[in-house]
Amino acid sequence: MVDKPPPPLRLEIDADKIAWLIFDAADSQVNLLNLQVMQHLDHYLAELESRIATGHPIAVVIWSAKPGTFIAGADVNEIAEIEDEEDGSRKSAMGQRIFSRLGRLGIPKIAAIRGVCLGGGTELALACDWRLASDAPATTIGLPEIKLGLIPGFGGSVRLPRLIGIQRALSMILTGRSLSASHAYRYGLVDQVFEDTGFQHSVAQVALDAVLGRVERVLPHETARDRFLENTRLGRRLLFRGARKRVRTASGTRYPAALKAIDVIEETLDLPIDEALAIEAEALGEVATTDVCRNLVRLFRGGRAANKTFAPQIGAQQREVRKVAVLGAGVMGGGIAELAAAHDIAVILKDIDRAALDTGLRHANELLQKAGKRGIIAPEEVGLKFALIHGTLDYERFGDVDVVIEAVVERLHVKQQVLRDVEPELPPHAVFATNTSSLSVTEVSRAAARPDRVVGLHFFNPVHRMPLVEIIRGESSSDAALATAVRLARRLGKTPVLVADRPGFIVNRLLAPYLNEVGFLLEDGADVAGIDRTLKEFGLPMGPCRLLDEVGFDVAAHVAKEMSRAFGDRMRPSAALETLTGLGRLGRKNDRGFYTYSDRDERVDREVSRAFRSGGGGVRPEEIIDRCLLVSVNEAMYALEERVVAGPGDVDLAMVLGTGFPPFRGGPLAWAESRGAGAVRDRLLELRERHGDRFAPAPGLERLADANGSFTSDAPWRDPGSPSDI
Repeated sequence: MVDKPPPPLRLEIDADKIAWLIFDAADSQVNLLNLQVMQHLDHYLAELESRIATGHPIAVVIWSAKPGTFIAGADVNEIAEIEDEEDGSRKSAMGQRIFSRLGRLGIPKIAAIRGVCLGGGTELALACDWRLASDAPATTIGLPEIKLGLIPGFGGSVRLPRLIGIQRALSMILTGRSLSASHAYRYGLVDQVFEDTGFQHSVAQVALDAVLGRVERVLPHETARDRFLENTRLGRRLLFRGARKRVRTASGTRYPAALKAIDVIEETLDLPIDEALAIEAEALGEVATTDVCRNLVRLFRGGRAANKTFAPQIGAQQREVRKVAVLGAGVMGGGIAELAAAHDIAVILKDIDRAALDTGLRHANELLQKAGKRGIIAPEEVGLKFALIHGTLDYERFGDVDVVIEAVVERLHVKQQVLRDVEPELPPHAVFATNTSSLSVTEVSRAAARPDRVVGLHFFNPVHRMPLVEIIRGESSSDAALATAVRLARRLGKTPVLVADRPGFIVNRLLAPYLNEVGFLLEDGADVAGIDRTLKEFGLPMGPCRLLDEVGFDVAAHVAKEMSRAFGDRMRPSAALETLTGLGRLGRKNDRGFYTYSDRDERVDREVSRAFRSGGGGVRPEEIIDRCLLVSVNEAMYALEERVVAGPGDVDLAMVLGTGFPPFRGGPLAWAESRGAGAVRDRLLELRERHGDRFAPAPGLERLADANGSFTSDAPWRDPGSPSDI
């Protein structure tokens, strides 16, 4: 007989007649508000209503048995299953009804927030009379729904502005950022903050005081300006107009949930609560079924899956990383050292040149100082974090290093020599991670005495901002080494994507044809400004010409040659880019790229404009988009067939996190899916006819189109006989 799992929450009543509704999901590290949990909550609220009628209990506390998590929000899998607007509105109304039932209990209701409190967890707390927070560092409170293309739909859009004011509510909802306990107190979102030690006792005492009416709410300071903006018709009109302007300036109408959230708050502020909640539920149904929401939810689920890369038996082999060494104190090396120190990992930063080492240390310190000024790190901790970085010119302290990250020049023989030099100084368990962007991890590992400990760990620049890390499995890389690398990436706050050891891995492999097409477009009469403007309007953070300036023409030329060597004519470098490289143009690094740069201006270099004067009217924007992006989609199909990554979700996740492909479009394959496999193939055939075989549809794409399959699911395009390398 199989034992039934314990329920995800339970009701306990203590000797003081305080009811404790305790969330404790047995099958998860966090508490989530899925349908089962909400049904249990509804059941216990009915029980409490009956008990309260007899005078027992006298107060109710919402509590989590998981010290690091209060409630982490709704179950994103259930969000993904919303069928249509009516279904979305109905599920929103269900959550609103249950939370309103809690709010109507005729006794004090207290949310005791210790750990992560997000989304539906915050909305549950808003339905309570009092919100108390632990000062534990893990305590953060937020409404991140906007990041999934949603609005708070369990009452948060209605209750939050009534509690903390319009300005603060708009800030929380439109950014999706979480607040620390102290910040939430200053906002008026929590009523008291207590030391984590003894937190439960403090909560129980507040519950008893609340019964006796001895708890007072301290309202945030409000200026005359705040009173005008919050409480007058003109002031509110100015607030909401400004909020809409900021949203449209930042992203236009690409993320409809942001504008919808503003509409809901403005429309419901003065309505009775039930009328206001009905409007919120209807709005939730509208945004939950948009393509933007579906794309963002898919990316979120992909990121979560990437953090569960290995089977439990493999994941169990990972080692805790207490100390890392970074070899090479350039911009990348200094950035990696700062990232590790910021996450409380001891770091050795080594170089062979004192001046380079000093520069790397200075760069790391500057990054930490900036993080302190932005509140990412507590200002008083900046010096302590920097003290974790030890600069050196030798291998004296490498005997207890867990992971070495090599970030030296992108030359195979140099990386192999560094590996030979450092390996004898390391403990047997240490992992050697090469931060290569284009070289074979397998070839690097041939210099190792312990090749099973060699992996690829490809960070993206700037390290402190880019959320992706490619984890590359070489031919000899062990599961234990890879699992340790993944654990380190997570510890550093990055999203790891496991990639096979193929040229360019996944991001640079798809980026290479995209950037290469720029040269062919210039040869065909397109202009630099037009190319960049078109791709920025598509949603990319910068156009490909601007990106080439940032990457550097020399680096791009090196990668292009490697790609051409590996993949033949479909990656043949364009003559235009080779010409520019030959003229000594390196991009931003020598202020000679497609653009000229100054403190006051940034414009297309006249010499470049003269070299590639548009002829015959240039190239239409839709062709620029198709030529740059469909060639990348096509390459993704080759990569998938070679099993470079596990599936289409990893492709889209990597390109969004690694290149800034617009999240609202869901990634290159999700974008291609919106056009259909048959239409994509037909368009590639047109481009092949006009521009050459680099646009020839990949075999997997041909099969996908023939089967009328989906770009975003593992389906008919994959050759059953293709090997698996990851």
